[in-house]
Amino acid sequence: MKLSIIFRLQAAFAALWAIQLLFLPQMVFEQYEWTSSEPLIACAQACGVAMLSLALLAYGLPNWTNEEQLNAAAKFFVIIAALFTLLQVYHIFVSKAAPGSAMDYISLVATVLLGVGFFLKSNTKAAS
Repeated sequence: MKLSIIFRLQAAFAALWAIQLLFLPQMVFEQYEWTSSEPLIACAQACGVAMLSLALLAYGLPNWTNEEQLNAAAKFFVIIAALFTLLQVYHIFVSKAAPGSAMDYISLVATVLLGVGFFLKSNTKAAS
């Protein structure tokens, strides 16, 4: 699989989260068994804008960069995936803020797989 495809998969994954957080925050809150409030909706929508920004960046990078630059950008996406992974693991297993449902684990696995893909493909000559 080419590195540019991994960037597109990341863009799609981030866009799905953006749509949920921007337009369906109550659905997200119900999944986590949180009580909805206007401040929580505002926070979710701010996170949705951040996820949309990440999606746009991931989608555009393969078009804006050469192979060497894309490899360098992928290394930063490894860090981003690692940070999201640590946050998800913390909230599932330590803080228990996430219920540990199937969706939590699907999201966690997707994040790990994207991070591994970025790591493996950013260290090859024919990455893009």
